[in-house]
Amino acid sequence: MIRKLRNNFIRVMLLSLLIVMILLIGIINVAYLINFRNQAYETIDFVEENYLRMRLPGGMGGPGAMNNTWQRPEDIEDWDDDQDEDDLDDHLFSGFRREGSALTPDTRYETSFFVVSLDAEGAVSEMDHSFIASVSEEDIEDYTKEILASGKEHGRTDYFMYKIFDSDDGTSKIVAVSCYQQLRQFRLLLSICILAGFLYMAAVFALVWLMSRRITKPVEESIQKQRQFITDAGHELKTPITIIKANNEVLQMQNGSNQWTQSIENQTRRLSSLVQSLLELSRLNEKDIVDISEEFDLSKTVAEAVESFRVPIESDGKVLETAIEEGIRFKGSKDEMYRLVSLLMDNARKYSTNREPIRVALNKHHRIALTVSNSCEHIEQKKLDRLFERFYRTDESRSRKTGGNGIGLSVVQAIVERHNGTVTASSSDGTSIQFTAVF
Repeated sequence: MIRKLRNNFIRVMLLSLLIVMILLIGIINVAYLINFRNQAYETIDFVEENYLRMRLPGGMGGPGAMNNTWQRPEDIEDWDDDQDEDDLDDHLFSGFRREGSALTPDTRYETSFFVVSLDAEGAVSEMDHSFIASVSEEDIEDYTKEILASGKEHGRTDYFMYKIFDSDDGTSKIVAVSCYQQLRQFRLLLSICILAGFLYMAAVFALVWLMSRRITKPVEESIQKQRQFITDAGHELKTPITIIKANNEVLQMQNGSNQWTQSIENQTRRLSSLVQSLLELSRLNEKDIVDISEEFDLSKTVAEAVESFRVPIESDGKVLETAIEEGIRFKGSKDEMYRLVSLLMDNARKYSTNREPIRVALNKHHRIALTVSNSCEHIEQKKLDRLFERFYRTDESRSRKTGGNGIGLSVVQAIVERHNGTVTASSSDGTSIQFTAVF
């Protein structure tokens, strides 16, 4: 139980930190992508607005950059031919200085791009790749087909971000800017975040695992004291119960049996059974108990336990049906598995009605599954999970008649968990119940 508590604590802590870490890594990388996208489109706008000026000899590192002959831009009316080349360069790009923008006059030297001009019919009329060396005209043709086929006015193809600009005369222009370095930096950032997150989770796991012992120690001590109290109280109760039972037998021998002596006998038997169940439950939760690594034929054990209830069940006018797959081997405690089946069968016998047979099934697919089902009085779905609680009974008056003490299913759960399994109770119609133990 303590191990389960520690595992749950570690699991919850690590899951919480993992969720926070994933959110943090996601926010960082999404923010980077959004910023990268905005900068890319801003650069595309820069290129589109200044493309004609960039094509001037000396305007950028294109083919004309090797030509030292400067030409007067015809679209700049306020240009003075007496101004020198540096003034021309500043004048050409002084218009693209936005407040808060990441672009600078050097952006034109740092940007790799290609431009494709389209006529009114959408056919390529001009292709300029003088500002990028990593793609050929054939590559640009393929990119252009992909861009036009997408039907989007802007987006990404391969490592290029692009925009389509339409003109009033029906022509259009595709400007695609290379984002190879930015995408490479993003992959590097993502890899670093994942690696850092993995190392962080490993370090946190080590710390949480070491600290979990100290955190759960008070709970462990409390549970240990509770178990010790149950064990001590159980052994102390055995003596007075035995004395009361012996005295009652003497009274019956001297005065004969009557309703009072019979009531004493019934109550002492019930109290003795309760004490025995509490001691058994406490023993099952102990660390150092009988070995559960014995390998045995589970099919045979289940069949023996079920058959021991056939006569009592049929004498009550009920029907027992079995579907036990043969040859299923199991590693655990044979005595405890026999006890498990006996408790489930006793529960089915006490609380089943005659509407449907009591059914027992054992099979193995990926895992071993043991099911015991029977019809019952109406049971609410919300009460099913509470059936394994100690002393919980759905019908107090019926439990008194059947002699139940509310411990049996708790013992069932303890046995199943000791064998690394799970047990559940389910009801499909509210008038039948099925217990399933999976190992």
